[in-house]
Amino acid sequence: MEMILKNTDVLIKQDYEIVFNYNLVNRFIAYTDVTDTTIKGYITYIKQFIRYLLNKNIKQPTRADIKEYKEYLKNSKLKNGTKAQYFRAVKHFFKWLSSEGLYPNVADNIKVFKEQTDNTKKESLNEADVRRVLTSIDRTTEIGKRDYAMFLLIITGGLRINEISNINIEDIQVIKGEYVVYILGKGHTEKDTYIKLINPVYEAIKDYLQVKKKCKKTAPLFTSTSNRSLNKKITKQTISEIIKNRLRQAGYDTPKLTAHSLRHTSNTLLFKSGADLFKVQQHARHKDPKTTEIYLHVVDRENDTSEQDIYNQIFNTQDKDLTKELKIKLSELNKEQQEKVLKYIDKLRGCEM
Repeated sequence: MEMILKNTDVLIKQDYEIVFNYNLVNRFIAYTDVTDTTIKGYITYIKQFIRYLLNKNIKQPTRADIKEYKEYLKNSKLKNGTKAQYFRAVKHFFKWLSSEGLYPNVADNIKVFKEQTDNTKKESLNEADVRRVLTSIDRTTEIGKRDYAMFLLIITGGLRINEISNINIEDIQVIKGEYVVYILGKGHTEKDTYIKLINPVYEAIKDYLQVKKKCKKTAPLFTSTSNRSLNKKITKQTISEIIKNRLRQAGYDTPKLTAHSLRHTSNTLLFKSGADLFKVQQHARHKDPKTTEIYLHVVDRENDTSEQDIYNQIFNTQDKDLTKELKIKLSELNKEQQEKVLKYIDKLRGCEM
């Protein structure tokens, strides 16, 4: 059967008898050397594409058809990251077809959806908020000890929910006299990276482990306490629910604060502490520094007083001059003196409240 590919720089004419169906998907999956999780994703993504072709009665997809499928995904209700996964699988599929001499790579050089998440739309906690949530947790129970340790570990380590879920007790080790915990990072197949457990975090985990029953080293670190799934690993969804409930109990009931907000908080607070971009990138384990820069923009926005400065310029000349004078005098003080001023300001604010 002769096939002419339209809308390409070079017209390709060749005979192809290939049939796009689920058997072809299975051949692709059998060839692919990836993790089980990725394989499951490929099965879902490619079968969706095959269904699309069947519904459209497309027997020999062209480059134009691939672009139309991308537009179809674009208009779907899927999240951008999910759309990218669906389309990337299709690109891999056609790359494999081409390498096997089965079909031309009509998806080549068609760009994938942007996956970068705009974290500026997500809220983070400030230092006082973190302290408030932690102090609101009753640490006299196993659940309280677990949630406190988990919350503190995410905040200080900047961990993802999936990383927390996959930690086993044996992943806690000692390196050069320091306690660390090995994690299964995003996109990794082994626990080949670790974060340090500072003493308060290690003590919180130790306090939690002392009350756990039948605690084997190979067991998950954070487990369920319910009768039906006692001592089994808590799922990502459950961890998200636990954190959301802890936030609500502390008075933070807003859809913009989620489990991911703790990781967001960790990266933002590190920037606030004076860390440079590279240090925060390493902490967040971002491959692309542009992803890390989003947190820097959040900090800049929080520190930006433009609205008040404009108002003061118009109405409050005295306030404007006082603010400027305070900034100048603070900059002339050494670190110890600045800390004393900050403590005094906190004391004044406490009296007002």
